[in-house]
Amino acid sequence: MGTEPDRKVSTNTTIPPSSYTLHQKTPQRSEVEGAILQISKSPYPALILSAINLAALTKARKLVRGYPSVIQCTAYSGIFAASAYALKSDDWVNGSGITSIWSAVWLFFNARNALKSRLPAPIAMTAVIASIGSIYGYRYSTIGRE
Repeated sequence: MGTEPDRKVSTNTTIPPSSYTLHQKTPQRSEVEGAILQISKSPYPALILSAINLAALTKARKLVRGYPSVIQCTAYSGIFAASAYALKSDDWVNGSGITSIWSAVWLFFNARNALKSRLPAPIAMTAVIASIGSIYGYRYSTIGRE
C-alpha cells in the first residue's frame, strides 16, 4: 500500500521538463556589484554615518544653517551605531535595512536645508549619507537573490 511499481523509461523517449524546475542561468556579478556587496557587509560605513552625525552636534548646538537639530543628530547617531552593531553581529538583513531606511529618512528631513545653505560641510554630509545609504539599500534589495 502506498508503493508504486518501478516504471522503466526507455532512452528513446523525451521527458518534458518539469514545471517545478527553473531553467534560468545564474546571473554573473560584475566587479562593481561584487565590491558594493562586499562593502555593505562591513559595519564601518554605518559607523562613519554615526560619527558624522555625532560631529555635527557642535554645529547643531550653534544653530548653523544646513545641519540637523541637536535631537536629530543624537538620534541618528544612535540609530546608525545600532545598525553598525547589527552588521558587526553578521545580521546583514537588519543592519542594511536599518541603515538604508534611516538614511532615506535623514535625507527626507534634512537634504533640502543642507542644499539651501550652500555650505560645503552640510552638502558633503548629505552626499555621504546618500551614498552609504544607497550601498546598504542595494544590499537590502538583493538579499533574496543571493
